[in-house]
Amino acid sequence: MYIMDINLLKTFITVTKLKNISKAGEEIFLTQPAVSKQIKSLEQRYGVKLFERINKKLLLTEEGSHLLDYAYRIINLYDESLGAVSKEDGHVRGTLKIVSNSTLGVYVLPKLIKPFYHLYPDLKIEMFLDNSENIVNAVKHVKVNFGFIGKYPKESFVVLHPLFQDKMKIVVGPGILTNKKVVSWKELESLPFLQRERGSDIRTTYEQFLEKKNIKLIPKMELNNTEAIKAFLQSDMGFTILPLCTIEHELRQGLLRVVTIPHFDIIQEYYICHYKDKMFSKPEKLFFEYIFNAIESKNPL
Repeated sequence: MYIMDINLLKTFITVTKLKNISKAGEEIFLTQPAVSKQIKSLEQRYGVKLFERINKKLLLTEEGSHLLDYAYRIINLYDESLGAVSKEDGHVRGTLKIVSNSTLGVYVLPKLIKPFYHLYPDLKIEMFLDNSENIVNAVKHVKVNFGFIGKYPKESFVVLHPLFQDKMKIVVGPGILTNKKVVSWKELESLPFLQRERGSDIRTTYEQFLEKKNIKLIPKMELNNTEAIKAFLQSDMGFTILPLCTIEHELRQGLLRVVTIPHFDIIQEYYICHYKDKMFSKPEKLFFEYIFNAIESKNPL
């Protein structure tokens, strides 16, 4: 009878992520021959080739891609079991894997999760930032415990729970339109427009609004990072549209300003999501309940 060593799957996942045997060995503290031996052992067990070498990189075969989905599920179930079956000594153990869009991951979750982090010191939290499409895919294939996103995907295997709403604001630098708080679209269109990249939750939200209003803003620059956009704005290089949670610090410091256009009322929705048929482990249940208690008790922004 063959007994699967869960470490083989962990090694397989690491090699998949780094696409290199040597780098994978360095990350998991194994020699290159030891990593190669573990991958070969998996290939012999399944009777398939898991990787092929292309341009000095190890890329998954079709069979390897199938195994990767199961590997993530098995590792996550194993981690969940550590928290669920551990002794009831008042400590919560295990690992929570969270993936978030950049807005929530940078501007909201650090403040929101901090008390939970200190409340359960034996619980490890791993958080990654990604776009909503990849987040939904990770949740769908049970690669993570929870996802935080800013758009509503059409995916039957993913359950979404509304988290909170934020107002979108028109933002300019400190030296632009200094004598005005209310402007017209004509005045705004005369300024350079800095926008987020295609696929961004922020961009999707304001483009839907602008399309309904038949308003066309021609971008001068396109950036895939909100902090970069704010840096350009602070040099008075134009205007943008951002959620309030991303600019609160700069508004307090006078580094950025908000201007108003009549009937500009865009709301950004945020959600927490998880796999549809997921049975929550103890750490997951505690985290899920904590998030909504924190949201209800006080605004995270």
